[in-house]
Amino acid sequence: MIRNRMEWDALTDREPNAWYREERDRLSDMARDANWSGLFKELRKHPSRVNLPRIGIRTGYAPLHQAAWHGADFPVVSRLIAHGAWRTQRTRDGQRAVDVARKQGHTHLLELLEPVVVRPLPSPPEMLEHRFHSLLRERTGSCFEETEHLLPPLAPLTEAPAMEITFTVFGMMGGVTYRLEDDHLYVHFHSRMDADDGEHYHVTPESWSKIKSPRIPPPPPPAPQRATP
Repeated sequence: MIRNRMEWDALTDREPNAWYREERDRLSDMARDANWSGLFKELRKHPSRVNLPRIGIRTGYAPLHQAAWHGADFPVVSRLIAHGAWRTQRTRDGQRAVDVARKQGHTHLLELLEPVVVRPLPSPPEMLEHRFHSLLRERTGSCFEETEHLLPPLAPLTEAPAMEITFTVFGMMGGVTYRLEDDHLYVHFHSRMDADDGEHYHVTPESWSKIKSPRIPPPPPPAPQRATP
């Protein structure tokens, strides 16, 4: 069962869709300004966006990085983590939220912000990520050539027992969804142009392989029960 459904931000330029850009900017403005009540109100509407930085801004500060920079109160940071904020997420220059807090001298947050591995990646993890990125480049190569995309790290998947992450691929009219399974990474390429359910892959540190759709049809409705006299 997937408990956490999150978004990865692959955008490097300001997205042309004005209403979406405005929604994302509003979320980022609240985190930048330490408007935590407003931020949590936005996250109630869009919970999967908790790890998204401002579109096209090279710092890559997500809300948890902003909370670390401000030295937010312990309950605020704890609540962000409970919403699914990734402690392993790095800014464009490689800083995690714990690194930002340490640099700012906010020692009250260091223990809370230290990443905790709940579900390890198949070993060696660096090779799994390499295979994953190779598959992305091969499967969506023309889209990546036309529009620069930030390739997603796999470390956030280690922070929850069951997490699924999706990111939009521009030019594909869809995107990629991925999650950890028993001994591999499951990857689903999907597009509004697909006549079927898209393409599905198993990825291991050694290789990847295309598989049939794992979708299971919904169970039939229960038979009507005769009323007890």
